[in-house]
Amino acid sequence: MSRPFSNHTRKMYRITLKAILIGSLSVGLLHSAVAQNIHWQQYGSLPVLMQQQNNGSTQVLKFVTFKDGLLVAELDGGVGEVSLPVSESMVKSLRLAVDTEKARALIDADDYTTAVTLLRPEVYPLIKFHQVPDTFVALHVPVQLMINTLIRAGELNEAEDIINRIALTKVGISYSQCTIRLMNAYIATKDFNSAARIAKILPVDGIYTPNMSSVADAADALRGAGQYDEVIPLYRAMEEVVTGETLDNVRMWLAYSLVLSDNLAEATPMIDAMEEPEPKERLFSLYKLLQGSKAHREERYKDALDLLTRGFVRAQTSYVWVPEMLYLIGDCYARANDNTAARNVWTEIVILYPDSPWAANAQTSLDKLPKS
Repeated sequence: MSRPFSNHTRKMYRITLKAILIGSLSVGLLHSAVAQNIHWQQYGSLPVLMQQQNNGSTQVLKFVTFKDGLLVAELDGGVGEVSLPVSESMVKSLRLAVDTEKARALIDADDYTTAVTLLRPEVYPLIKFHQVPDTFVALHVPVQLMINTLIRAGELNEAEDIINRIALTKVGISYSQCTIRLMNAYIATKDFNSAARIAKILPVDGIYTPNMSSVADAADALRGAGQYDEVIPLYRAMEEVVTGETLDNVRMWLAYSLVLSDNLAEATPMIDAMEEPEPKERLFSLYKLLQGSKAHREERYKDALDLLTRGFVRAQTSYVWVPEMLYLIGDCYARANDNTAARNVWTEIVILYPDSPWAANAQTSLDKLPKS
């Protein structure tokens, strides 16, 4: 993962992954997608009833929204509203009138579709309160349960619609975990465009740093699927929040993705400015993949094979880039009409790395090789 930029360019890219998403999607399209959720239209604006214990008496409050850090409750008869600050003592005094027990029993029985049907009228009214502090566990747990159940039910579009209504940078990381599950579900169904869309909204700095590894894993899957233009913004955003060897790693992957997207004009000066790691260092192998892929794109296949092979002999089998390095080595052999060597290398990927997206690429290439 690696690449140097000017201070001006760095400033331009110093934005969150969510900002990138907002910039990449038109407001009209986003509003259109949101408007299609009939369940939000039906339940989203409904008030939420909460019981408050106060000096031994119980009062039912009808909360209608959460604004400027305050819970807004409608007064009896709808004659006005009162805004209440959310404090720890207040949270302890509130009891949310939401029933998820029947839905949980259905979830335990793997009947996710029926569970979702029961959860919708209970949970959709809660979504508008998602920025209430995490201490109000009774409110957040049903919302997250709803998202996770939608994912398990295969209702990925509806789950995404709910996540798009949540300010991920202003809520606990447990919402990010729901988002990661959705992203991985899209990857599992090979809907890589949707997976990229979700990856871009995941925050990765501050308390959300643990999300970084999941975004990096998604980038690997997207890169393996040839979604280079989708991967590049992910690496550019990650570059702004990492340091040390991780930063070098990210920069190399960014340059590599630019090479794969045929953007050699930007990738070349980045690669030229990099300092080659020592052969004993972990990033030496990745650096040779970067150099080799550039030579491959420039149709210098003999040079590419030499660079890639030098990187491969220094790699460990656990390095995430080994399958794609082997794939390019096999392609160099195939272009030199050494079909036997190409077949051996691609077969190795299929056998040793069956879960890698490059295994599918290798099998496709194997199928195209002459039979003898």
